[in-house]
Amino acid sequence: MLAKRGRLEFPWVDTPPAGEAREVAPGLLWARLPLPFRLNHVNVWLLQDDDGWTVIDTGCATPEILNVWEKLLAGPMGGKPVRRVVATHGHVDHIGLSGWMVSRFDADYVGTFAEWMWARVSHMHDVPGSNDAHHSHLVRNGFDDSVAQKLVTSRHRFIDLSSPIPAWITEIRDGETVRLGGRDWQVIVTRGHAFEHASFYDRAANILIAGDHLLPKISPVIAVYEMTPKADPLGDYLESFPSFSDIRPDALVLPSHGMPYHGVHDRILELREHHDRRLDATIEFLRAPRIPIDLARVMFPHVEGPDNIGFALGETLAHVNYLVGRGKVAEERDASGRIVYVACA
Repeated sequence: MLAKRGRLEFPWVDTPPAGEAREVAPGLLWARLPLPFRLNHVNVWLLQDDDGWTVIDTGCATPEILNVWEKLLAGPMGGKPVRRVVATHGHVDHIGLSGWMVSRFDADYVGTFAEWMWARVSHMHDVPGSNDAHHSHLVRNGFDDSVAQKLVTSRHRFIDLSSPIPAWITEIRDGETVRLGGRDWQVIVTRGHAFEHASFYDRAANILIAGDHLLPKISPVIAVYEMTPKADPLGDYLESFPSFSDIRPDALVLPSHGMPYHGVHDRILELREHHDRRLDATIEFLRAPRIPIDLARVMFPHVEGPDNIGFALGETLAHVNYLVGRGKVAEERDASGRIVYVACA
């Protein structure tokens, strides 16, 4: 049954139940894992090899997800071992169980170098100076000291959602061809949502495993964090789209969240238009000077709670940094040392 939303087409209208899998192409299965977040699921892809399976992304380390994996391993995967664990990128909902799976099956761990390093650093409790850097970043951007401290502490619950990151990696790079599940996949490495996000395109079958980069209904989180406060991830994201220009318009796109769809180039156009609107709105909101946390509350008026407004701040800064870098917004400081932004005349 084919569903439509705007110019996108969706081959399926329902999702595989937890612990079950749906074949989307010969030897390529779709499974869905529950997440303990507002975004309550992640799609993972299981590719059948002669001697076992390649798993693309793993979800995070919760008892519920581990239970689903046991059902998948014993059921759709037929008790055969996992030979390869592939990470699209290093966020916890994608790599949280990679260490567990690699250790259990003595599997190969495959991904981009920057994402492996980022995951190893960001999922450690004791990185020297990281808590102080995070606290200072939040205070500079307008959080009260006590709220900033709570946010620093609460971040540790995300660290605890990951098993130990594998200590070694088989690195993949942009433009390479990798053999997974009896198929040749072109590696497409992009920046924006992550430092080196990997998508995979099977040109012969016209299938794109898109990870978080090209989601069907929402933009991926494009955010600035304390490690790189002057970064321009939104610029990186918008500049990534030509990397997908050679993909056929009718490709089957397999995203990490939401439903598989057709219409990759239409979706890219929608994402461009979305961020253009957000950039225009940011300039309008900054006709009068604002500290970043106040700007985030205006840009995300329905977000509640310090954790969620912390995420909103990261996305707000991505749009502001883009505009600062192009001379459309100026950065200043107030008497207390907090950052203040204002639109240029």
